[in-house]
Amino acid sequence: MSRETAGARLQRRRIEANGLSFECLYTGDGDRLALCLHGFPDNAGSMEPIMWRLADEGFTAVAPFMRGYAPTDSAPDGDYSGSTLGRDAVELASALETEFDTDDAALIGHDWGAAATYAAEWIDSEAFSKLVTLAVPPGFTPLLYEHRRQILRSWYMWLFQLPDVPERALRWRNFALIEFLWGLWSPGWDYPDSRINDVKETFRAEGTVENALQYYRETMELPVSIKGARPSLDDVPSIQTPTLVISGEKDGCIGPALFEHVDEVIDECRVVRVSNAGHFVHQERPDVVGDEIVAFLQ
Repeated sequence: MSRETAGARLQRRRIEANGLSFECLYTGDGDRLALCLHGFPDNAGSMEPIMWRLADEGFTAVAPFMRGYAPTDSAPDGDYSGSTLGRDAVELASALETEFDTDDAALIGHDWGAAATYAAEWIDSEAFSKLVTLAVPPGFTPLLYEHRRQILRSWYMWLFQLPDVPERALRWRNFALIEFLWGLWSPGWDYPDSRINDVKETFRAEGTVENALQYYRETMELPVSIKGARPSLDDVPSIQTPTLVISGEKDGCIGPALFEHVDEVIDECRVVRVSNAGHFVHQERPDVVGDEIVAFLQ
């Protein structure tokens, strides 16, 4: 199935997993499952270029709106921790394999989706045959303190810890902050209006802004001192599932130096840095990223 033969529209389905009802985009009818997880500030449509390519290669590709991103349910207990995102991925894969009669699941994640991918591996290392992560390395928190420039790059994370202010900042002037972050993180990307408008619609929905910010509030802490006790990469559990890690060389969000430590955490990995691409590497260079993913998964 190609973009043309599918009419350039992904199908939708609700999937129950881990106590929530997830709105999912999907395409393809292959016997292998590719579960694709988006990041911030974004939605499931972010994964569309990868999904079409995977469908062409014999996969059933599925991209859920992540926990708390409308129209997926908000977490009734307010839990948006990394471990819960990983559990979502594991249980979604199980439910989707039954729903679509597939097996041999691969997990692909961008940004927070990448964080969820690492968490899924630590929860169940046998749930996925291969992992692909985009734009975020494993062990981000300890690497953040090891590379002090990254603390400055991550200024928005510290902003998001404040009460009330981030909610107003995100909604200000029709979500101008989202456009600012996209431009800062992917400075060469001339993104289509349809893409940014679709993401803004997701954030206009009740609860999405608050839920998306809670991801950061449950995971990050203000760096009180970079000289005191801090997390170590040695404490990050190893990743045993074969993993492809892709980053853009012009990423304004995550510095390239953080990806130099990937093999300290992942036992079997391939690291690819894509030229002329930033944080949204899979949307900026879909053909290059698609080639790498397909070659790795096959």
